[in-house]
Amino acid sequence: MKQRFSQYSLWLSLLGIAVGVGRYLTPIHSPNIWYVCITLYSIGFSCGIIAFGKQEKGLMKYFSLISFAVIPIFIMASFLFFAMNFGEK
Repeated sequence: MKQRFSQYSLWLSLLGIAVGVGRYLTPIHSPNIWYVCITLYSIGFSCGIIAFGKQEKGLMKYFSLISFAVIPIFIMASFLFFAMNFGEK
């Protein structure tokens, strides 16, 4: 188990993202689901930082670190494209 935190980072981040996306695909709208999503993703991100600090081998540790920057950029870009549809023509 040399890459323990890298694996935790990958799977917890993917689970957090899947729960977040699944929240929009189901008719259940509970704020508790959103808190579970954020908690899982934050724990995965923390495990990625620990794996990076321990200098574990492999590329799995970079998934949560990169997605922590890519997801907000994607959200901001989607708001921008949404605003462009309602702008002046």
